[in-house]
This record gives sequence, C-alpha cells and structure tokens, in this order.
Amino acid sequence: MNEPITVLLVDDHGMVRLGLKSYFKTLSDIQVIGEAANGQEALDLVAQHAPDVVLMDLLMPGMDGVEATRLVKKLSPRTQVIVLTSYHDDEHIFPAIRAGALSYVLKDIDPDELADAIRKAHCGEAVLNSRVAARLVKEMHGARHEAANPFTELTGRELDVLKLIAAGKNNQEIAESLVISEKTVKSHITNILNKLHLADRTQAAVFAWQEGIVRRG
Repeated sequence: MNEPITVLLVDDHGMVRLGLKSYFKTLSDIQVIGEAANGQEALDLVAQHAPDVVLMDLLMPGMDGVEATRLVKKLSPRTQVIVLTSYHDDEHIFPAIRAGALSYVLKDIDPDELADAIRKAHCGEAVLNSRVAARLVKEMHGARHEAANPFTELTGRELDVLKLIAAGKNNQEIAESLVISEKTVKSHITNILNKLHLADRTQAAVFAWQEGIVRRG
C-alpha cells in the first residue's frame, strides 16, 4: 500500500483548518501532518516534516502566504504549494505564482476537487481555478502583444542594471559602476524580475540578450 500524501494546513482561521482536517480524515490517501495559523508557524512545521503538499492561505497576520510560499519552496523544494484563498485578483494571483505556488484554487472549491488537486500536486500537476486561469491567459496574451518593446515598464536605472546583469556583472560590480549601494541594486533587480515576470537574474540576462537590449560587440 502506498504511503498517504502528507499535507500541512496553513490558515489563520481555526474553523477553516478544522473543516479541512475533518474532511481529510475521511480519506485514506491524504494525511494532515500539521496545521499553522501563520507563515512563520508554517515554516517551522515544513522544516520538521517536509510535507508533500502545503495548503496555503494568502492573507494572514505577520508573514503572508506569498512570502511563506517563497520560503517554503526554498526550505523544501520538493514540497508543492497549493494556494487556497478567497481572492482571485491580479495583485494576489501573480505574486503567489511567481513565489512558487503550483496551484491556485478558491475556497468555494468542492472538497472532492480539492482532494484531487492535492493528488495532482503530489504528481507535479497544477490545478487553477477557472477565473484564475483566465487571468493568467489574459496576462500572457497581453505580454505577447507588448513583445515589440517588453521593457517599457522598466525605469532608466532598471534598464542600466539589466544591461549590467546581462554583461555578467555581480551586484557589487553593478553598484560600483552605477555609484549606488548593493541594497539599491538588489531592489532594482527585484523590480526587474517582477515587471518582466522572470524567476531569477539568469533568466533576466537571457531575456535581455534575446530581446536585443544588449548585443555582442
């Protein structure tokens, strides 16, 4: 018999956690190994148990679900995060996906569908609420239409930083070149990655070369 899928519940409402836990107790293939009321508690439990799946609320006191998701994936890369929330607007969807969430579902989901989303997440398959999927598709289409000049949202200084990233410079070298602090460089890089929907500076460098912002001498 296969081992059950281990799940960590993260939500600041006790009744939500209780309802989920009661439902999962009726299933033989899903086991709740812990519950957390905020992001920091979630990280502590992930460090202890490295669960297969984390069900993550977004709006919680202290550390929110987006930051918690980012740190969970850093702490336990094999753990899959399913965002379970009431919000389906851009300001919540895109940061959560960029932070590493595999799936994004709303709290009005049918319990059986949620269990199926957990099973799929355990296999690395994403599940997106239909409204969330529509927003992602719209964003992708919009990005495609703007492909002629994908850097319009970047400030002049962010473009300078991006060019130096593409040239292979590290943060200290960028700071020295632009006469700014390394902290400011890191802030610019965060903004660049967010605006271009990229995961890391390597992707940013490749993207800059592909889009012609820098050219070989």
